[in-house]
Amino acid sequence: MAKKEPQVLRLKVTLEDVDPAPWREIEIRSDKTLPHLHDAIQAAFLWYDMHLWDFEIGDRKYQMKNEDFWIEPMFGPPVMEVTTKKLDFFLNAKVPPVIYTYDFGDDWMHRVELISKRPVEPNEPLPRFVGGQWATPPEDIGGPPMYEAFKEAREDSSHPEHDWAKEAGYVDWAHDDIHADAVSEQFTKLQRQKTRRTSRWVMEG
Repeated sequence: MAKKEPQVLRLKVTLEDVDPAPWREIEIRSDKTLPHLHDAIQAAFLWYDMHLWDFEIGDRKYQMKNEDFWIEPMFGPPVMEVTTKKLDFFLNAKVPPVIYTYDFGDDWMHRVELISKRPVEPNEPLPRFVGGQWATPPEDIGGPPMYEAFKEAREDSSHPEHDWAKEAGYVDWAHDDIHADAVSEQFTKLQRQKTRRTSRWVMEG
């Protein structure tokens, strides 16, 4: 089988079960791995990378097997080691559904879709943030149902939880602000790294 030449993948990542659905477009090399895609999604949504995560690709699930908390399901897709799975499966004629789940408590599910692919340019800085719309939910808000309750309370001054929604650590949150400058800064950090980061870094310094 001929070796696949690396390509630049343009991916659209959409947060499920939220209305309107926050989405981001990113570019990343096809010879990178799922953990690199995890890093790019964390940067694009400005998540804090404080929780466990996995990818579900078709009928298989990929997770870090060196996590302190390892989930081996009794039913459903088998769990595979995530670190060696490259993104070149996006180059196949048929790409299975790809779901990235972050925080197994809040259960934020992101649908990952291939928009386009192209050759890699010499010395091209990647991964790259392309654009997006709608703010990321506050970290640890409680998942999609609590996020909807949070938005309702924040927008209704007569709501009994209005003061909490306006002041409980979410003062700078705005539904239509994706903080594009902060996102671009995080992608610049990713571009400069020789190896994958191992520490939590989003929104720090």
